[in-house]
Amino acid sequence: MEYQSFLVVRKELMKYKILILAALITMCTNSTESSTEQRVVSLSTTHTEIIQTLGGENLLVGIDSFSESELPIEKIDAFTVTADELVNLNPDLVIVAFDFNGIIDGLEALNLNYVLLPPARNFDEVYTQIMEIGNLINKSEESIDLVSEMENDVAEIIENFSAQNVKVFHEIGYTYGIYTVNENSFIGEIYNLLGVDNIANFKEDPFGSGYPEFSEEEILMANPNLIIVGHSDYLNKDLSTRVGWEEITAIQSGNLFFLDENLANNWGTNTVDLLNTLSEVTQSQEDPGVVYSNQYSDEIQNSSVFQNNILYLVLFILIGLISYSRTRTKQKEKV
Repeated sequence: MEYQSFLVVRKELMKYKILILAALITMCTNSTESSTEQRVVSLSTTHTEIIQTLGGENLLVGIDSFSESELPIEKIDAFTVTADELVNLNPDLVIVAFDFNGIIDGLEALNLNYVLLPPARNFDEVYTQIMEIGNLINKSEESIDLVSEMENDVAEIIENFSAQNVKVFHEIGYTYGIYTVNENSFIGEIYNLLGVDNIANFKEDPFGSGYPEFSEEEILMANPNLIIVGHSDYLNKDLSTRVGWEEITAIQSGNLFFLDENLANNWGTNTVDLLNTLSEVTQSQEDPGVVYSNQYSDEIQNSSVFQNNILYLVLFILIGLISYSRTRTKQKEKV
C-alpha cells in the first residue's frame, strides 16, 4: 500500500513538473517577444504611434521627424531620406506610408525588408494596418485587443450622434487653391457615418485621392452652416475677410472650427479621437480633446502587466503544490 501511495504521489508530482515547464516556456516566450532584437524604422507618424500603443516602442531605432518619443531614437526626415542612409541603422523592418524620394526602389535594391502602408481611406483599412503591424512586431494579441476596443468606441460614438441638418465644408488647403474632402477620403467617410451633409461629398477628384479642389463659387452657392479647417496654411483665421464669405451661414453664426492638424492627418489609433472630435464639434462646437488614444495605450500596457502577473501567480501556486507533495511523500516514508 505504501509503495502504491508513493507511485500516486510521484505521478502527481510529474504532472506538476509538466505544468511548471509549460508555464516557464510561456513566460520565456513572452519575454523573448518583448525583448526581441528586432530593429524597426518607422517613416510614418501614424505607424510610429501604432507601434507605441501596442507596446513596441523599444523596437524602434529610427522614426520620422514629426514623431514623438522619450526614448533616444534617431529622428529621420521621411521626405528626403534614402535607403542608403538607413543601412547604418541595420533595420530588420522599414515601415513607409509614402514612396518619397524613390525610397521603395532603394530598399528593394539593398534587400532591406519593408512594408508600404499608405493612408487608410476607411476604418476597415485602419484596423487592417494595426493588425498587420501587430503581426510584424510580435504584438498580435495586443493588436486584436486594440482593434476590438476601437470598434466598440466607434460604434458608440456613431450611435450617440444626434445632430441634424448639418451642412459642412471641410477645408484641407487654401494657399495653393481650396482643397476639401469627398466620400473617398477618410474624413469624408466619417461625415457619411455620422450622417452629416458634406457639400463636397460627390465632387470628382481627377487623381482619385479623395481630396478634390473646390472653388469659392461652389462654397458660396452651397452655403454651409459649419466650416471646419484642417490645415495651418491659412492666411487669416478670420475667414470673413475672404471675398463674399461674410454671407456664408457658418461665418455669420460663428460655426467655424480649426481642427488640430496632427489629428486630421494621421489615420492610426487616434482616428477614434478624430471621429469623436468631428462628432462633438458638429453637435456643440466643443473640442473634446484627445481621449481615446491615451486610453488605448494605458489599457494595452496594463493588459501586458496583468498577463505577466498571472503567469507568475501560476508558477507560485505550482511551486507550492510541489512543496506540499514532497512533504506528503516524506511523511508517508516515515510512516
